[in-house]
Amino acid sequence: MKPKSQNPAFIRFSPRILEHLGVAAYNSVQKCVAEIVANGYDADATKIEVTLPDTLEEDAYIEITDNGEGMSAEDIEDKFLYIGRNKRESGQKTKKGRLIIGSKGIGKLAGFGIASRIEVITRRGKTQSSVEIDREQFNDIKTLSECELQIKTTPTKRLSGTTIRLFDLNQDLTLPSAEVIRRHLFRFLPQTGNFEIKVNQVPCSAESVLGERVAISQKIPGIGNVTGFYIIANARQPNPGLSIRVRGRIVKEASLFGLDTKSHGFFTAEKVVGELNAEFFDPESPGARIGGLINTTRDGFLEDSPVVQTFNEWARGFLRQIVQGVDEGETTRRTNALLANPAIKDRLDKMPAHVRGTATKVVRSITQKLKNVEEEDAQELIDWILRYYESNILRELMKAILSAENKDAEKLAELVQDWGVKQVGSVVDIIRTQIQIIEKLESLTSSNASLEIDLHKLIEANLWLIKEGLELWSSDKPLIKVLGGHIDKLYKSRKDIRPDLLTLSRSNGNEAVILEFKKPSEKIVSAHVTQAMEYEGIIKKHRPNIGFTTYVIGRRYDPSVLAMKEKLEGASLYFWSFDEVLQRARVRFETILTILGR
Repeated sequence: MKPKSQNPAFIRFSPRILEHLGVAAYNSVQKCVAEIVANGYDADATKIEVTLPDTLEEDAYIEITDNGEGMSAEDIEDKFLYIGRNKRESGQKTKKGRLIIGSKGIGKLAGFGIASRIEVITRRGKTQSSVEIDREQFNDIKTLSECELQIKTTPTKRLSGTTIRLFDLNQDLTLPSAEVIRRHLFRFLPQTGNFEIKVNQVPCSAESVLGERVAISQKIPGIGNVTGFYIIANARQPNPGLSIRVRGRIVKEASLFGLDTKSHGFFTAEKVVGELNAEFFDPESPGARIGGLINTTRDGFLEDSPVVQTFNEWARGFLRQIVQGVDEGETTRRTNALLANPAIKDRLDKMPAHVRGTATKVVRSITQKLKNVEEEDAQELIDWILRYYESNILRELMKAILSAENKDAEKLAELVQDWGVKQVGSVVDIIRTQIQIIEKLESLTSSNASLEIDLHKLIEANLWLIKEGLELWSSDKPLIKVLGGHIDKLYKSRKDIRPDLLTLSRSNGNEAVILEFKKPSEKIVSAHVTQAMEYEGIIKKHRPNIGFTTYVIGRRYDPSVLAMKEKLEGASLYFWSFDEVLQRARVRFETILTILGR
């Protein structure tokens, strides 16, 4: 039997591999520049200069220059143009003893993520070598091996180093500011001595985060040790969480590892920033037992790995401990501060002993539950509670606060902070009375027989139907007394344009609300809108320091009026239907009854 013939076959790489490993992996200026700078670090550079263009014009380019050991022509061919070469094959450290932070051999393609043409100029000894790679060269070939590049060499007296220029920048890029690039490079590259990066001649530096800094040194069972730090910042951070470094280089950006921030208070989770050094993720680090878990582009980990999942669970639990510890301390601090506040302390001291004890318990309880309420708002709420507790009308609300779930107590706090209730009856009775008033308004607005005067009287006596915290400034009859006697002249011949109601905000005398409403049978037309705008303008002349919001309220609107709705709302003139008024008012009070279990 004649033996079968065997023919050799070879794997060939399409030029499209440059897109997959370059464009897809490094499609932002920050990532691209960071990868090229990392190559300079591995070349033992002590200084790296990044020069960015002002704008992305056609002839704009980005230049990265280092003073590292440079390359010979042979190095360009055998190392730089060798895609996928393991940079650590000749050792784990550079000649100056730095741990090599690159390994995959694809970082040299980073430039193609944002540019179409790359120029490399490098010097070693007394020779300068250069090569240019243009993506258009690959349009007429089937495999990368068919592409022939020319390496030019010339004598030089300049010191060793490498310059990489990126030409034909992608015009769809968003060019970040130099400061954004500086902070990115500072964070993502090793922070060691004798290594400086400048962007547009300004050294890279960290963004200052004020707060309490704590060192970390933990052992994760079955995985390895982590070190680093975290900061509890004084304010919420735009990118909170812990970043992960391997060989001094950021591999995973700041993350809260799935921590449920809503279950914690004081916005603490959003104030935590820090870094963890996790060398066990590097397969070639001394003593490492785990390998192959870093993504090819070194911007994250293989999330399906059991090791990575175990690490993520540990990190989430560690963050939870941090947040809980801060929450407990902050709760104690806030509670003590509130009780020590002279105004609150004095009012508590004046209460009978048995009432004072209950009120103090309520203050402590609500402070613990309202962790996601700003301190100023928490103090305002305590003041509200004590004010009405002194009047003996919120006993049922006190009980509800003590027994409410955190989320319900927080929701209740938002509602009662601006809630202007009258000091009569119990809080449940007050709410039920106001819901009856809402039902009365609903009855009036649903009937074409209702008169405007009926609506006027009901709303005038219950301004909370429109907006919380309003008090009557003027109605038709007492309007003559407004504006220090000017009103007589103002409306002498124009009584038809007086506003239905003019009100002021109780909490801020510099805000006024004008109410103009029509009986249910009358359609709102352009003339009504013009009328509302006209008397707002007249009154503004006499009170220029007051901000006005105007509401035109009715059951039906002419299409020509609705066409102006969005534009006029920008000028603080709103069209509300009676249905909207009813719905807004009803939701507020029915929500409180739900929280109180009624």
